[in-house]
Amino acid sequence: MKTTKLIFKLFLFNLVLISCNDNDKPGLEEFLDRYENGIMISSEGNFGDKDGSLSFVAGDYSFASNFLYKEVNGAQLGGLVQSVAFDDENAYIILNDVSTIVVADRYTLEKKSVIMAGLENPRYMTIFNGKGYITNWGKGADETDDYIAVLDLASNSIEESSKIALDNGVERILAKDNKLYVSHNGGWSSNNIISVIDLVDNSVGEITVNDNPDDIFFTTSGDLVVLCKGKPLVYGAPPNYDVVEATTSSISFVDVSTKTVFKSLEFSKNIRGTIMSYSEGNIYYYSDNRVYKISETATELGADGLDVGDIYGMRAKNDKLYTLEYAFSELSKLRIIDYETESDLYATAVGLGASKIYFN
Repeated sequence: MKTTKLIFKLFLFNLVLISCNDNDKPGLEEFLDRYENGIMISSEGNFGDKDGSLSFVAGDYSFASNFLYKEVNGAQLGGLVQSVAFDDENAYIILNDVSTIVVADRYTLEKKSVIMAGLENPRYMTIFNGKGYITNWGKGADETDDYIAVLDLASNSIEESSKIALDNGVERILAKDNKLYVSHNGGWSSNNIISVIDLVDNSVGEITVNDNPDDIFFTTSGDLVVLCKGKPLVYGAPPNYDVVEATTSSISFVDVSTKTVFKSLEFSKNIRGTIMSYSEGNIYYYSDNRVYKISETATELGADGLDVGDIYGMRAKNDKLYTLEYAFSELSKLRIIDYETESDLYATAVGLGASKIYFN
């Protein structure tokens, strides 16, 4: 056990003795060594530095810790953390720049396995029926080599014979009713489709939407909602290179039974939606430093939004908004906000380039 962790445990133990009676004492080891009933944050790190990391915040905000994987395993993950997928027992940490998935215990983050063969520029993963389906950009600039890799979760090996070739820019992926739904954000180019893969025979269909579809989710009624960010045409000045001109951005609603868009809420010219989340029948979307909330039955975009500043990641749950500050020169900040009252509930420093939030 590292000295810093031992010191922290002793400090926390003293707090427990002061604040709790014998019947109220929490399990100290469980509190420190099992990352459950809280929020997991993945941070990309600086591109090229291979310093991506994971953070955790307890659900009651009583405990927060950064660089968890390194603390538990004595070494960094060794790449840019693009995303994390979870099953009941494991966390599958996708390192985009080194084409690797690190498999760790979901709650202790102890390393179990490393997967490299069969991956090239992996992005996101969904789990269905004992397998993991992982979107891969391939070489990025090559618009003909994108694919879905299929991971056997029992052996932690990629099934080369099950590889599914797709059009360029494969990104987010969901599984529902024995089908996979894949948004095509464009990779290093642009695209305007959702791929639908029938897992019975791996046949592929396509749904045409607006340019650069990214975040996707299913509503309670089973419709697929797609955030189309629009194709960037003109970029602004460094360091952020904000998009100043783009094709039409929209939130589109798809009837998956007919594979058609039945409703599209379009943003004004050169205004883009760039992050979207869903909770309890409501859609939360980020545009121009503000987060807007609309019902899934809405027929127009929101008029008044909550100013959250420049963020890189966002989730919503139970009308709480979880945002991650855009920061690559210093640690990012997790901010938790009551959306209705616009009051800050909690904030803490997390990793460098924090981008994704998971409820663990």
